[in-house]
Amino acid sequence: MNLLSKICFTVLSLSGLYMVGCTSFQGQYQDPNEVEIIDDRWNETDARKTAAHLVNAMISKPWIIEYTATHNKQRPILVLADVENRTDEHIDIKALTEYITDELLNTGKIRFVNAAARDKINKELDYQHTSGRVDPSKAVALAKQIGAQFLIMGAISSQLHVQGGIKTVSYQTVLNLTNIETSEMEWSDKYIVKKKFKQSKW
Repeated sequence: MNLLSKICFTVLSLSGLYMVGCTSFQGQYQDPNEVEIIDDRWNETDARKTAAHLVNAMISKPWIIEYTATHNKQRPILVLADVENRTDEHIDIKALTEYITDELLNTGKIRFVNAAARDKINKELDYQHTSGRVDPSKAVALAKQIGAQFLIMGAISSQLHVQGGIKTVSYQTVLNLTNIETSEMEWSDKYIVKKKFKQSKW
């Protein structure tokens, strides 16, 4: 090893020792399905449990049986509106609606219209049919989108109670299903997540 190589090796070695000496970061992977309470706020586990309960309640009620019986066994088509956040904290509503969408689709009992993607879909359709850059014979046909028959809406609210070092937080999520053609509400249910904490000071 020549002198230049020795110098470079020494510098790199010292740099490595310096980085090792100053670094104290540690981390590990966690099971995403594991229930873990870090603080008193709404979390991923709350969203998963809420979505699973409400979707199971929705598909087990008579409305879906009645619809398929009167529509030649076709699956109903649903569209999900945003769930309203009525709490005082920031809640990732998009994550909750994604859990609800996943749970509903995985039942295999409904069809789903992706309302959130409509603007992007229409932009792509405009490009295919008006840009002049797409072979007309290869462009997606217009006026083929399906309409939803039912609209899902909902809201999350919360209540906080503190007394004698005990703190309880409750999150209530309500979902309802409305027939778009008739405006008749076909189903409604709620799910409550309640947490209890004990601490000397808040």
